[in-house]
Amino acid sequence: GPTSATLAAQVQARAATFRAAHQLAPQVAIPADMLLASGSGLDPHISPAAARIQIERVAAARGVDASIVTALVEQQIEALPKGQLESPCVNVLQLNLALDGIQ
Repeated sequence: GPTSATLAAQVQARAATFRAAHQLAPQVAIPADMLLASGSGLDPHISPAAARIQIERVAAARGVDASIVTALVEQQIEALPKGQLESPCVNVLQLNLALDGIQ
């Protein structure tokens, strides 16, 4: 829970790793879904903010222009079915398949 010292340490470690991987300045906010794990660890959805913050890294890793990745991220934004907690979202599996299709 929110008072767990273990969880706080895990979040801090994830933030440091994420910040380093994306070369983020200390004042840049990291989307919460990049710091917390889903219950199953298999959820294919992330927030649009989480997808957008990774565009430069994904573009570099795939050797494509960031504008192409940006366009695909924006195309992949969808609403979760009614009753879900987070909406809108990006299905990472579908985004990766779209990225695979341009190479």
